[in-house]
Amino acid sequence: MTTAKSKQITIGGIPVSVYLVTDEGEYRWSMRQASRAVGYGDSWLRDTLRAESNALVRLKEYGFENDIIEVAGRGFIETHLISTRDFMSIVLYAALIGGKKQAADLLVASMQETLERRADYAFGIIRDEDEYIQKFEYRYASIILNKTLREAIGDWIQDSDKTTIDDYIKEHRLRGGQRAIYTRTLGEIYQVIFGKYKKEINRDLDVAEYRTPKDSVHVTQLQRIAQIEDLAAKYIARRVLKPIEAVREAAEVLMIDIKQPKLGDRVTRTDVHKVLKAKSS
Repeated sequence: MTTAKSKQITIGGIPVSVYLVTDEGEYRWSMRQASRAVGYGDSWLRDTLRAESNALVRLKEYGFENDIIEVAGRGFIETHLISTRDFMSIVLYAALIGGKKQAADLLVASMQETLERRADYAFGIIRDEDEYIQKFEYRYASIILNKTLREAIGDWIQDSDKTTIDDYIKEHRLRGGQRAIYTRTLGEIYQVIFGKYKKEINRDLDVAEYRTPKDSVHVTQLQRIAQIEDLAAKYIARRVLKPIEAVREAAEVLMIDIKQPKLGDRVTRTDVHKVLKAKSS
């Protein structure tokens, strides 16, 4: 039977076992944990393969090859591993056909990391590997929490009567009706963390004005954004506070002080050559 070494990694906050097949030097993924990572139960892929249902036909349309091997697990238990290609096919299916938010968010976050790595390579930029991992994880968490916050705001608007909404819009001098409540609440997060709005933050970071600051700020500041989104969403969902006030209270409770936006740490090839030259001299 094929032998493999395994390590536990985290993808979007979900622990997944990755295996290095000893004979081939190939990475493989646990069938059970891959199913769970995209929002299904542990046995989803196994049951889909056994049933040969329409789901399997659709999976194959996304490149699924049923490339599965068995490796020795603990005792007499065998572990079934799928290829990276098949794992990505499952992610696509779960996101596009299954409508699994977990899979869609995982897809967005992993694509961002891949594109940024390619761009960094093109410009000769080397990032610290820990920063890549942290930024990926916090970005993934922030995507989920941002959706949760938006849903909480939407529920609050839906449950409030017209007079309450109109008074709230007037109180905060919002333009654009109910949509402005979303925009102002999300913008308030940048205010309590950086004391600035999106355009000003991007100007300080020297990035395009249309980009979300989440893509550019340092992982520690991205973590603060995610923390506020999480707590504010809970306040709103429990009807403890209204949207904008919930963000302010979350920042107060988390004791977050206003700081200048900080670009993610980067090390250029020039810096690397300088260090190598210093070591050799």
